[in-house]
Amino acid sequence: MFEIADDKTVIFEAPVRPRTAGGVLPIVRWSFYLFIATIPFETINPDSRIEPTVVSLGILIASLIFQPMLVFRRPPLAFGLFAAYLLIFSAPIIAGPQNVYAMEAWWQLLVMTQLILMCWIGYNILQHEHIARRALLVLGLTCLLLAVLQLTGLSSHVTGSGESSQRVTSFGFHPNNIARILALGLLALVGLSYGSGNSFIRPRWSVWIPFGVIGIAIVQTGSRGALLALLAGVAVYAVGPGKSVEKIRNLALVTAAMGFFIFVSLQFQSTVDRFEIAVDDGNLARREQIYPMAWQLFKEKPLFGWGPVTAQYELGGRLAHVDEDTKNAHNLILNSLITTGLIGSVPLFAGTFLALWAGWKSRNGPRGVLPLSLITTVLVANMSGVWVANKMHWFVIAYALSSSVALSKKGRLWQSGQ
Repeated sequence: MFEIADDKTVIFEAPVRPRTAGGVLPIVRWSFYLFIATIPFETINPDSRIEPTVVSLGILIASLIFQPMLVFRRPPLAFGLFAAYLLIFSAPIIAGPQNVYAMEAWWQLLVMTQLILMCWIGYNILQHEHIARRALLVLGLTCLLLAVLQLTGLSSHVTGSGESSQRVTSFGFHPNNIARILALGLLALVGLSYGSGNSFIRPRWSVWIPFGVIGIAIVQTGSRGALLALLAGVAVYAVGPGKSVEKIRNLALVTAAMGFFIFVSLQFQSTVDRFEIAVDDGNLARREQIYPMAWQLFKEKPLFGWGPVTAQYELGGRLAHVDEDTKNAHNLILNSLITTGLIGSVPLFAGTFLALWAGWKSRNGPRGVLPLSLITTVLVANMSGVWVANKMHWFVIAYALSSSVALSKKGRLWQSGQ
């Protein structure tokens, strides 16, 4: 651009460019933060499919009109594998006969497509370290808000009958689901403080206040699987890289955190009873019946599985539980095997492994052990439940995969002396 002054001198002026942070426009950045903030409250209206995350994801996708290249960047190999899984997942829905489960199957396909698209968008945005840290901070703070609402009784709801079987949840969440989300929010705050040498939250000790609040809310749900997944994510910090002093500090923090959860769990009789029942009686909330039956379904159709929705109805029918027509396998591996067989499960598992490997490799990067901690928690949680159709599952996958890019960028900065 240029203008002509009064003396006829031509004055050149640099073009005005929109403000960006690491190449991401503010409208995209803040839409992404909004989306992350709504995830802990995604089922605030359980009777409607118009969840807060549906609206916020729509806003995020709409904001990409101003920066479409965030979507059209070449994805890594893992997304090719996830796309292959989605194709196999969709094949019986599109090409197969339209049965009584067709509408449910089409809805599942729409959800899975949205989740993988969201993961791709998140991967591109989370490559920018300052955005990734703020996104995790938003996640941690919204989980803290949810925990406060639950502990104060403003959103809490007691499920189960009898003192020993009572579980606390919020906003219509399933207790296991809310516990898993809170666990990831807690780990996000801990990771931003202790995950690497460059703490994002200062003073570091201040993170223990939300740690206690969220931790109590998790124990209150009575979710055994989520608590074990959280402890697995915490344990990752004990094997993190660093100097001897840092390793000793991390080991002490891990020990203190585990001691805290054991102490708090002992204060809730329902939580104690649920663990005692699992150990003494082998009662795993009927998983001891679900797993063998799901394995039998897989052996009957090992290559292509039973198809989306049909697998859940078949499993539910054979288990014949009262008032339950459908049942998922309560295990990511088994659920994938009975739904898409080996043909669909292999690319899903391979893509997930690449995300885990990216988290492992990035331990010495700017994010430290946080990506590995989060994805470890997600994978352990998926051993007692199916979270593949949950947004937090794919957000963590995106964060872990983007960590390898953040690590390579850091390496280039070192080499250039910046």
